[in-house]
Amino acid sequence: MDQIRKNFLEKINIDEAIAFNSIWVRVEQHGLMMEVIYTALEQMKEFPESSPLLCLQIAASDWDI
Repeated sequence: MDQIRKNFLEKINIDEAIAFNSIWVRVEQHGLMMEVIYTALEQMKEFPESSPLLCLQIAASDWDI
């Protein structure tokens, strides 16, 4: 197994994964995948200490999802 996968599996929290998936389902339903990904990546760049879940939550909120 490569290091990226090992790191992911060590850090994954099931509650965060469920929350992430729940948000992503709504993003897909609204057809705003690219917009939300772009906004979440911008958040991650600006605030690198933030979790991916937090960045996704902010991005989805920015797009009224």
